[in-house]
Amino acid sequence: MKKKIALLLVVLLMASIFVGCAKPAVQAEEEPVGASNETLTDVLVIGGGGAGLVSAITAAENGADVILVEKMPMLGGNTIISATGIAANSTKIQEEAGRPFTVQDHIDLTMEVGKDLPNLELVTVMAENANDAIEWLLSLGLEYKMHASEDHHLVPVEGHFGSLMIGAYRQEAERFDNLEIKLGTEATELIFEDGKVVGAMVKNKDGEYAIKASAVVLATGGLGNAPDVIGEYNPKYAGGTGVMSTAGITGDGIIMATAIGAGTVDMEHHMMRPLATPGYWIRETVVSDEEIGGILVNKGAVRFTNETASRWDMVPDVAAQEDGVAFVIFDADVAETSNGAAAIRNARMIEADTIEELAAELGLDPATLATTIEAYNNGEDEFGRKTMGKVTKAPFYGVKAEVASHYSMGGLAFDRNAQILDTDGNPIPGLYGAGEVLGGLYGAGRIFGNNTLDNIVFGKIAGESAATK
Repeated sequence: MKKKIALLLVVLLMASIFVGCAKPAVQAEEEPVGASNETLTDVLVIGGGGAGLVSAITAAENGADVILVEKMPMLGGNTIISATGIAANSTKIQEEAGRPFTVQDHIDLTMEVGKDLPNLELVTVMAENANDAIEWLLSLGLEYKMHASEDHHLVPVEGHFGSLMIGAYRQEAERFDNLEIKLGTEATELIFEDGKVVGAMVKNKDGEYAIKASAVVLATGGLGNAPDVIGEYNPKYAGGTGVMSTAGITGDGIIMATAIGAGTVDMEHHMMRPLATPGYWIRETVVSDEEIGGILVNKGAVRFTNETASRWDMVPDVAAQEDGVAFVIFDADVAETSNGAAAIRNARMIEADTIEELAAELGLDPATLATTIEAYNNGEDEFGRKTMGKVTKAPFYGVKAEVASHYSMGGLAFDRNAQILDTDGNPIPGLYGAGEVLGGLYGAGRIFGNNTLDNIVFGKIAGESAATK
């Protein structure tokens, strides 16, 4: 409980930094419980992150009366903390940079990284609509440039990617009198009548009531703060935490939709990080780079894994340690690398002049840690490292890390109209989805930035479909 409260406080602080000074897109209102205990609208959007806001804006643009409910006290979801950037193809930015990346390139890379498991039709829809998505963002006043090394990847000209995006969405939503945003209002179950979704039950500080709608868009995010659900679908990932996710991402949409017969896809695939700290994941190269890599130790101050293994293989090893934590230890040589410097800064690593001092600061036994590192420096290894480094040059650095959910690859099955499918593959009337709640786009792997792109592409498709079909 203490961890969840602390995480919520962190999220609230981040929200206040990123968007606290901005005027709310739509003044938050909480529906009083009236005599009928029911509110009517054309489209109900559940979730106020990037995908939900895009869906709500698009539905409003198409003339529908829209209510968006968000259970947290602020908008943003995981989008607001995203620092990745956005995947793109065939844009003027790429063309002017002399770094062409085509629709087919985008499709091929997505399928390759996903090990050919993604749904090709859905990937094609995403890639074919990528340029329009970028043009829309530019029309909102956002500015992008090429990523330093990845031809498919655009990043902001300056500023924090996610907070800029949510700020632009909030401002755009403010234009529509037919779009109402209700914060602190949690959807608890879908209303399913005569084979059709016709709304949802919601609750806020005044109680529980129904919002009836012609269509519902689920945009509740993935399983970032639902480690038990992750473990149900893939036991080797059980024991993870939500330190890389905002507090509201608890799998609500997947749980509500499967309760009425929705199908899921690729739920066993989940992007986990073995070395996560609050809001940041330490790049594994700090313990795996040839000749200079550091080590991982557990609470007993001893090594327990092959630090040069893939992060997927490291995940269950870290999760199996006492309290599911490991300690990242490296020296000044690693600190001089880009990923080492980033870890020191972003993970707030502890610095010390000796191994014994570092151990004491980390709550580890100094003598045991010194012995562990001496053995490592002497080339002793029982875990099959590909190469051995050394931890010899002061100052020394360390921090506690844990397994965390980074992205839900699987989710609800859906079609090219963003309509949710049942377990037999048939569209569920009245139910649409957008964002990380959906599955089928990534399979076993995801290229950075595709998640933000699919928020926009399928957020727009979901909003239009919900408003017009």
